[in-house]
Amino acid sequence: MNAARVTSSEPLPDNAPHVLVVDDDQKIRDLLARYLVEHGFRVTTAADAQSARSGMRGLEFDVILLDVMMPGESGLDLARELK
Repeated sequence: MNAARVTSSEPLPDNAPHVLVVDDDQKIRDLLARYLVEHGFRVTTAADAQSARSGMRGLEFDVILLDVMMPGESGLDLARELK
């Protein structure tokens, strides 16, 4: 799976905080992404740890929201690696 960038109907400034949302539940990813975009954040989403790693290449994030209990590699495993 690939990471997806969520866009706003209105342009966001380049300096808007960038959030990576990693969750295996698409409804939760979409809900969080929509809320964050509506509140002025740039958002990239990923369905699993592997997609998150791919999505992080070449990008900088201010915050990463990780689901702790994902199938396969957990959010805690990914957090330990990123630390």
